[in-house]
Amino acid sequence: MRTQTAILISGLVSGVALMPFAALAEGREVQTISFLTWPASNYQHYYETSNYIAESWRELGLDVQLNPQPFPSPMVAMWFTDHNFDVVMSVLSGSPTRLDPEFFTVSQFAGINDKPGGGNVGGFHSEALEALIPEQRRLYEPEARRAVIFQIQKLLHDEQPEGLIASVINTMAINTDRVKLDDYQPSPDGVRSVWNMLRMESLVEGPVKLGWTIDQDSWNPLVFKTLEDLDRLAMIYDRLVVPGPDGKPRMWAAERIDVVNDTTIEAVLREGMTFSDGQPVTAEDVAFSFRYLKEKEAPYFRTALVNLAQVEADGNRVRFTLAEPSASFVAQALGQVLILPRHVWETMEAPQDAKNTEPVGSGAWSLAYWRQGQEISFTRRAEHFMAPRADMLMVKFGAAEVLAAALRSGEIGVSLQPIVPTIVAEFATQPNLRLIRAQSNGHMSARYNIRSEPFSHKALRQALAWAIPRDRIIEDVLGGDAIPIATPLVPSNAFWSDPDIEVQAYDLDRARAILTEAGFSWDANGRLHYPE
Repeated sequence: MRTQTAILISGLVSGVALMPFAALAEGREVQTISFLTWPASNYQHYYETSNYIAESWRELGLDVQLNPQPFPSPMVAMWFTDHNFDVVMSVLSGSPTRLDPEFFTVSQFAGINDKPGGGNVGGFHSEALEALIPEQRRLYEPEARRAVIFQIQKLLHDEQPEGLIASVINTMAINTDRVKLDDYQPSPDGVRSVWNMLRMESLVEGPVKLGWTIDQDSWNPLVFKTLEDLDRLAMIYDRLVVPGPDGKPRMWAAERIDVVNDTTIEAVLREGMTFSDGQPVTAEDVAFSFRYLKEKEAPYFRTALVNLAQVEADGNRVRFTLAEPSASFVAQALGQVLILPRHVWETMEAPQDAKNTEPVGSGAWSLAYWRQGQEISFTRRAEHFMAPRADMLMVKFGAAEVLAAALRSGEIGVSLQPIVPTIVAEFATQPNLRLIRAQSNGHMSARYNIRSEPFSHKALRQALAWAIPRDRIIEDVLGGDAIPIATPLVPSNAFWSDPDIEVQAYDLDRARAILTEAGFSWDANGRLHYPE
């Protein structure tokens, strides 16, 4: 049977099987696949990427139906909470906080994050991975830790819990008639970096106006799920350290971090900080925040805080005791966990249900107002130790093309949204538009729901890795501003990315051979069937 099948594979032309395949379709027909994706009207390049993939998979005999949904609602809930998809067009943004290798490996695929709101949206489980997670954490020497991170990448390459596509170069822009940005800090997140936001100055009366197509999904630190939500919450709430553009922690609310031993870290709190309601920020607030977010299982911080055994305040010092050594704790926990006012949250009833649209924070900006689906207004706090140069007004647009037109006309001064690839060349000719290119450390992928068929079949996932037309997507959809990838730690994150893992070529014959070897078959109509 295997020999006959291998011979008949050569009879496939443009994905249509010849009649002899009817005799080989011995198992159940693979059911229709629901591909959750972004709406074409707002995110044309994400939608088209999923469309290119779907067309290719149809040539393998799969019935793929695209399911575009508005972002963030209801798409985020379907993606992160309800897991209502077979495949989701995953776009994980780049950020200095994500240069530590844990986010794109452990946070996305650890069993602890297979919960509503967790990063393991596809329900991937691997005993081998679970054994490697604590091993890499206890290695503080970077070279030794990198060797284990390489093992994790090879494991993920074999298991294929997601069909990796590309890491993009994001082009953002500033209208120099309206906004001044001196001393731009090159960063994976471009002008979105807090180090650049702090430096922006308005050249016209009023705030710096920034355009984006993404509204805030939640202002509640206990329930938010996306990096975009964290970035805006971090304008309102301080953190102990903030990753610099190079990913290395820089002191923020902490004036010093002392590593006492492998499982004990102390932070010395900066003096003179206040919350926006005038109350002082104390070490007790810091300790409370870490305990509270861990106890309430805040999904975004779940992996970062899993190792935290105890946190205590003493004067202006906060001592963190870890259950096991963790090389990523400073970057992932101290660099992301938000400092909450204890006097606000401690007695709050049903805190997970709080809208928190009038947040009390100690950050560089205060939230002036949020008009859902329209705009977000931030007021600079001149007394902050990192006082911004301007107020901020984030304006939400329905489509990237409309946003780009607003930037060119001067309606807004900064595009936080990457410019649509098709108009980058045109914008480059405009003398008052400053283009800023940032190689993202994030990536695009087709993320599989492995909890059920068909993606519970490892062979199918492995086959589909050869059926993603990465080069065509990069050229036709992304305007050439991307690189194909084979590991979630992309080449721009050079120290941690394994250069020996090769990107799969686009090869449908190879994909069919893998499926055939695993016992899949095709019927007379070219539809794929499960092994008998």
